Amino acid sequence: MTGQHVGNTIIRGNFPATGGVVDMNGSRRLPLASEAEENRLKVLFITGGGWHDFESQKEILTNGISERLNVKFTIDHEAGDDPTAELERFKDPDWAKGYDVVLYNISLSVDQKPETAQAIIDGHLKHQVPAVLLHGSVHSYRRSGNENWFKFLGARSMRHDAHRAQTNEVLAPDHPVMAGFPNPWHQRQGELYVIDEMFPTAKPLALGQGRDQNRQEPTIWVNEYEGIRIFVTSIGHHNETMATTTYLDLVARGIEWAVGRL
Repeated sequence: MTGQHVGNTIIRGNFPATGGVVDMNGSRRLPLASEAEENRLKVLFITGGGWHDFESQKEILTNGISERLNVKFTIDHEAGDDPTAELERFKDPDWAKGYDVVLYNISLSVDQKPETAQAIIDGHLKHQVPAVLLHGSVHSYRRSGNENWFKFLGARSMRHDAHRAQTNEVLAPDHPVMAGFPNPWHQRQGELYVIDEMFPTAKPLALGQGRDQNRQEPTIWVNEYEGIRIFVTSIGHHNETMATTTYLDLVARGIEWAVGRL
């Protein structure tokens, strides 16, 4: 699917077969342009950092999500491939204003400051904007010394398993995010994150197991932090995993849950 680029904004979106508008005669039709724009989710997509192919994943995610949801992306890839990057965006206390949700696919875990982690949290709280965090985002800011970051995520993780195959088992099949998720789901390539602590505000939805660990670790969860919905998955290191229908469906449903549409 192609999209229209306006600066760092990409306007994209399909209409699912079950979508549309019901007219006065009870017939379903595609929404008018004005209706489509009104219902379009404004997604701030922050990406970049070290150890991952964020350039390719940027395309995988924007294209895959746009095939599933009616979205307008604003992309912030200021970090490039620098894991020490300090984003200018977070210096503005109103950085999250005007967005429906913020999607993070980042790996910023070196020399990060506690005030930066707090600025991210404060922006979400000030404007009550939900968050979706993928894979390396879980380990970003983990060494900043800001305990609120772990509470925001709903979990504490400091290390991960070696790269190897991973199996994920659904823990909460009735949660709307997990609708249609295969049980179990086998990844040919994985990087299992070790979860040292889950906070009471978080609910694990799936567990993963790699060969380095005798125990299962949460790999998908939801959190509610001071009135904000947060969807998190530690899955997604490899492009091959991220490009699967299962993964893209999961992220799309995570976004819908975070904004209150599920």
